[in-house]
Amino acid sequence: MPTARTVTGQALMALAQAAKYATTNGDSPTGQHAIDLICEIGDAITEPDRPLALIPAGVLDETAQILDRVAPKIEKDGGASARAARATARAESMPMSPPGIMRDDAGLVRTARASIDR
Repeated sequence: MPTARTVTGQALMALAQAAKYATTNGDSPTGQHAIDLICEIGDAITEPDRPLALIPAGVLDETAQILDRVAPKIEKDGGASARAARATARAESMPMSPPGIMRDDAGLVRTARASIDR
């Protein structure tokens, strides 16, 4: 599905944060799934001359699902694991987005995906 690069960029950043949060908090399957999706989107944007990236609809669906799964955990977790995720992000110079932003990113991906069905 042709997808604007702004959507793919947002999705990549949100998936990277979801992967970090999941792996920092012992959820390896979610972290690995997010990394797989990062690779799939990354592969789709390797042609810089194209204004749109060709992202499979299933990848967009799975991306929204991962972001929807991780965002509430970040919102709920005000404890040590959230501090650890932020510390890891700071150490790697990648600030954690506020949880609401991750939900917004999931919505952006769902909107792009919905355009397929029109």
